[in-house]
Amino acid sequence: MVRAQRPRLRAAEMTRRVLLLLSGGVDSAAALWLLRKENGASEVYTLSINFYRRSPGEAAAARRLSGLAGAAGHMEIDMQFLREAEDLPRLADSYPAAQSLPPVFLPARNIIYYSVAAHVASSLGAREIVVGHNRDDVETFPDVGCDFIEAFNELLERSLPGFGASVKAPLIGLRKLEVWRLAYQLGVPLGMTWSCWRAGELHCGRCAGCMQRRKMFETLGIEDPTSYQEL
Repeated sequence: MVRAQRPRLRAAEMTRRVLLLLSGGVDSAAALWLLRKENGASEVYTLSINFYRRSPGEAAAARRLSGLAGAAGHMEIDMQFLREAEDLPRLADSYPAAQSLPPVFLPARNIIYYSVAAHVASSLGAREIVVGHNRDDVETFPDVGCDFIEAFNELLERSLPGFGASVKAPLIGLRKLEVWRLAYQLGVPLGMTWSCWRAGELHCGRCAGCMQRRKMFETLGIEDPTSYQEL
């Protein structure tokens, strides 16, 4: 009896090419290591956006993490006109709701980031754009969430008809602590990630990002190798 052979997929058909927005923080690092586990790393590309006063430490962390994960390539795009709320003193005059948002809120951040990523993804032939948003982000920022991503993907289909690209957020249902736990289980080098909200080369140790970072290490019972300017 001769059994029919399964058709073999050509290399191009087997490839799952992905572009991941990598900030250098734990969330995007966890998403990168998750892709590495599911997909290998040969067809995962990483992209960082350098906004105004972006921390050199954060940018360096993104480069290190991309290299350690074995990503196919890492790109940085300078967009110095993008400024966070704390660098826009007149923002509250035109947008009073900004007063209730964190100082790291960057107006229209994600619609800009997703659009830039979609352009880069089209040049790479990557049909998945992965972001590291978590459930806490959804409750903190206005431009995060499944409904926002779905709306953007609808616009993306109109902008790139037939290409089939879409933004995906695999960690969107997890709390921050759950993301940290997952990152630890996946082997993310947590000490090489970046959490500080200040524009320095070392974690300041005082901002909300640093305080949360210290709490996460303590809660998980993991030694914190981070160098802080102050404790």
